[in-house]
Amino acid sequence: MSLRYLLATTAVCTAFTFSGYLGCSTTGNIPLAEAQTPVGSQWNVLSKIDPNFLGFLVKAVVIDQQSGAIGRNKQGFMSVGFQRYSSRFITHGILTKNVAMVDIGLKSIEYPLPFQQNDGSFQDFEPNTKGKSSPTSVAFYLNDVGHSLVLCQKSRWFQESKETDYLRKRINQLQPKISTSLTWLMTKEAELIKGDGNGRATNRLWKNAIAYYLTGRALDRKDAVHLGDKFALLSLQQQNSAGAFLEKNGFDSSYQSVSLQEALLYYTNLSSQASQRTMVWDAVNRAVKLELASIAPNGEIITKGNTRVFVGGETYFDKEKSVDYLALLQGLAYYHQLTQDPAIKNAMDRVYTFYSKK
Repeated sequence: MSLRYLLATTAVCTAFTFSGYLGCSTTGNIPLAEAQTPVGSQWNVLSKIDPNFLGFLVKAVVIDQQSGAIGRNKQGFMSVGFQRYSSRFITHGILTKNVAMVDIGLKSIEYPLPFQQNDGSFQDFEPNTKGKSSPTSVAFYLNDVGHSLVLCQKSRWFQESKETDYLRKRINQLQPKISTSLTWLMTKEAELIKGDGNGRATNRLWKNAIAYYLTGRALDRKDAVHLGDKFALLSLQQQNSAGAFLEKNGFDSSYQSVSLQEALLYYTNLSSQASQRTMVWDAVNRAVKLELASIAPNGEIITKGNTRVFVGGETYFDKEKSVDYLALLQGLAYYHQLTQDPAIKNAMDRVYTFYSKK
């Protein structure tokens, strides 16, 4: 099936006028940031994406639907970092009012909590971890948890339906534990910047930004929200003039997709009056333009010249890393709904057609 039939075509109002600096002045009664950037919250964007596409993303997750264990955790808990796809289930479940789907998403959040330490970190049984989770691993988990909690909070159906009452109770019960882990992660700010900054791994800086920002939003933790904004700014500073979000000080078409996905998630959760909207949107535009040049006519994502993911490149668990085409599809799906650019829809269609055959 072609991706073009999986995506909604409802237009989103856009306005494209850019300035070099974003202040707090207004144009008439319209805040400057809102007047110069596409209008569309995450909820607005998601409501215009066909649920069949969201179902496609769900099917890509290897999960034990009874326990909520994902990937390598299915054989027994290994790392909290593998539990990072709850939002796919919760997004699809909320938009289709599928209680069972949301339930699976919550199970994936709950699964690692018995392995949480008193300080908010987690046990970890990956090789060379010395039994304790890394800040990056916890950031990956909270990145997804915060996303899921915010989606639940914004859904009227989830918040008011009788059939979701037991799910709301479960969320209330897990929030104190999530807050404890968020507090622990906030103490690791310097360690995350040292590991992911200076052009090393911008995609992880973006993931850190979302972990702080959305989890902070969900738990009403302004300290975490502010730290999330700081990490987003650091991420923007690691984009070069060509539009690449630096990975090992260069361009990588796979991790560029991850950065795009996270940057657009951040953008669509900003207030329409947020001063950073124009800065983020300008960075996204340049990143998309560069990434499109890495998509071959047949839809394959070109890896030649990449700094991390390429034939003979980085490995994980002794397996060569493959291109994250799902992150690219998710990012472009958001971008398409915000711009209604037919070239983006064409690129998505080609990528989906190529990788769905594999």
